[in-house]
Amino acid sequence: MGNKGDTSMEPIATIIDLAIERRKRGPRFDGGMMQILEVSRDLICLCRAGAITAINGAGVRMLGGKSTEEMIGRRLAEFLIPEYGQVMDLFMSGMASEDRAIPTRIIGLDRKTRDVELQVFRAREIAADATVVTGRDTSREGKLAGSAHQSDTRFHLLVENSVNLVCHVVAGTIRYVNKAGLDLLGTAELEQVVGLRLEDIVHADYAALIDEIVREDAVVPMRLMHRDGTAFDALVRATPLPSSAMGQELMFEARDITSHNRAVSALRRANETLEMRVAARTRELAEQRLRAEEMTLVADASRRFSESLIDTIPSPVWFKDALGRIQTRNRAFRNLFGDGDPAPGLLPLEDAVTDAELLSGACAEASYEASILPRGGGRLDVLVLKSAFLDEESRPVGVIGVLTDITDRKAMERELRRLATTDSLTGVFNRRHFLAAAATEVERAHRYGSPLSVLMLDVDYFKRINDTHGHAIGDEALRRLAECMRQTLRDIDIVGRLGGEEFAVLLPETNRDGALITAERLRLLINQTQITLPDGQTLEMTVSIGVAVPKGAESSVETLLAQADRALYTAKMQGRNQVFAEGVDGN
Repeated sequence: MGNKGDTSMEPIATIIDLAIERRKRGPRFDGGMMQILEVSRDLICLCRAGAITAINGAGVRMLGGKSTEEMIGRRLAEFLIPEYGQVMDLFMSGMASEDRAIPTRIIGLDRKTRDVELQVFRAREIAADATVVTGRDTSREGKLAGSAHQSDTRFHLLVENSVNLVCHVVAGTIRYVNKAGLDLLGTAELEQVVGLRLEDIVHADYAALIDEIVREDAVVPMRLMHRDGTAFDALVRATPLPSSAMGQELMFEARDITSHNRAVSALRRANETLEMRVAARTRELAEQRLRAEEMTLVADASRRFSESLIDTIPSPVWFKDALGRIQTRNRAFRNLFGDGDPAPGLLPLEDAVTDAELLSGACAEASYEASILPRGGGRLDVLVLKSAFLDEESRPVGVIGVLTDITDRKAMERELRRLATTDSLTGVFNRRHFLAAAATEVERAHRYGSPLSVLMLDVDYFKRINDTHGHAIGDEALRRLAECMRQTLRDIDIVGRLGGEEFAVLLPETNRDGALITAERLRLLINQTQITLPDGQTLEMTVSIGVAVPKGAESSVETLLAQADRALYTAKMQGRNQVFAEGVDGN
């Protein structure tokens, strides 16, 4: 190699050559080494002037070949991506050397790309231009890293789909907040929240409670602050996360309960000692702050943060893969359905339909309302919100779901619907709903040529009952009348209170003879009904009933009611407590 002071080496002064030092401590090779190294799982080849002269079986497979003969004579640099080809020529020619393995990428004869680490050794014992090259395939390690990144992305999307505020707090500073959190704090800009101290979004009266909330790991009511300075009530939970070099980490989650607290504000104001107890609790928590700051957290912060985060979300959250298998479920989901998948038939057909739509790319989001039977019994009305989980190429590969309990809301809707359509005293349809339902039946009867009849009835001498016994007895008489109609009539018959003591009944699929029989049976049952008065005596009541049937294809509900009203008037004029229909002699 020459002495260090030899000026003939100056033209290659910029090339690093560690061969002298390596020969002092590096491996020595001879012509029979390939038979020994054939058992290696890594690439090992002997090169002369950069061309392969011998290679083991693992090397042939790594370079995409089928036999050793395919590789003999090829330059190793031709398998490298262009960025590394010229550098490898320097190493192979002995113009440069490196003690450590070189990360690079090769393209084999099978056109497959592999990540490898190559290391070049001089083999002067064999020939002056001989080198031995070893290579290790690192492709699998890169795939594992990509899989870990995809898992983190999934958990991030689960958090972003939460309906509650979720913050990541490091050393008391907010590092992350989800979209629902931005909406709750009254801002659309992430920069207006990230970087704030946690105390900046907590009402001053509750700032001292933060460390106690962390220690107790429980859901606690407190007050938070919108960015415009106004306060709102919330249920919060602060969960310690595994420690890191950045300092203490917390997961801070909150749900707005302002509307609920407004409903019970009168009760809160009645508690005169609340302020004193809050002040005493604040002092107690302040004394514990130093001890709480001494707590340490465990490793693996990123994974534990994601898992703990979705587990503390109060709404059931889950993730399904492309085959419909639930891969991730939070604590609320397990409490509702157990550790396994929901039993077949528990969720409606919409669940499978929306999953298919999301996975096919037909839509990015879907929602539906349903009634379910949870594991603990009972019945829940729920709102299900779903979104597609996309891979790095924006292809749907899973479904993220969130379930919200809307049982109270649906019960209120059903009650409002009942109040809007029924008479509050008797429980039958009110006038408006009766006319709408009857109009539908009349139209159907005209379309299909089906028979139909209408009854009009009212209580005889009802004003005398009210004047003599009071309105309470009069109301009871109307309720008993409605009960008699429920006992006599069919489920398909439509009953309505038109006003006062006047009622109407529409009888689908019933001709005039059938209507007369039904009306007479109803009249007899009402005549046999007795109402006990406060003094122990009994009151009997009678009704008069008019019957009408359509006289032509143009008959409307109003026409039929007018006919029945005329028949009712005739029944009254003929002595009451009877049934009368136009065109029928006698009753």
